Amino acid sequence: MPFIEEFIHYHAGVNRFTGVLVRHSDTTPRPGILLAPNMMGIAASSIEHACTIARKGYVVLVADMYSCLPGSAEDAAERMNTLKDTPAERQILNAALTRLAELQYVNEGKLAAVGFCYGGHCVLELARSGAPLAVTVCFHGTLNTRLPAEKGVIRGKVVVLNGADDPFVTADQIKDFTGEMALCRCDFQLTNYAGAVHSFTYPKADVPGKTQYNEAVSMHAFGVLFTQLAEALG
Repeated sequence: MPFIEEFIHYHAGVNRFTGVLVRHSDTTPRPGILLAPNMMGIAASSIEHACTIARKGYVVLVADMYSCLPGSAEDAAERMNTLKDTPAERQILNAALTRLAELQYVNEGKLAAVGFCYGGHCVLELARSGAPLAVTVCFHGTLNTRLPAEKGVIRGKVVVLNGADDPFVTADQIKDFTGEMALCRCDFQLTNYAGAVHSFTYPKADVPGKTQYNEAVSMHAFGVLFTQLAEALG
């Protein structure tokens, strides 16, 4: 069945954002997945991930976090660092999820979020905000937060797929995160992949010991994702 890629607009505050939707060509309502991309925003790698997920029977919206495309890695890093851990970050994510749920070919009662690198942090923040997510899956994202979830706020399962040697995810982050999830009585799963570092799903990542693609780990992690989506969304 052919896929359709289309621009989807939404607003957060006074700013207009443009995400990319990947869906099957029919309009049968399907579960909706919000995909939060890495620091570079909506790029070829995030569209490829969206297509991979959509093939399993989902409608996928790649979220726009900046309201524009970064001009360079330095520009993207500046935008990310300005936005990260601010109220605006959660506002943008919730606006994107709300827009996804409104679409006629999305089953609004079956929503999930998936994020990669910076996007992994983003989807955890979305879950912490109390968004109506059946499952949240974080690929090699940082785990710290300025607003830990309170008991009962997170409404679905949280799954973290982490490189055990990721230099950006410290032992203290893991300790604080697992404590946070336990205190808020959240159903969660954290998997540490031995030998994997940051960006293990990104084929172009090639900085040994820092950001590096790991094909075997990536394939296993995507298998976990699809199992979790199937269990949570059908």
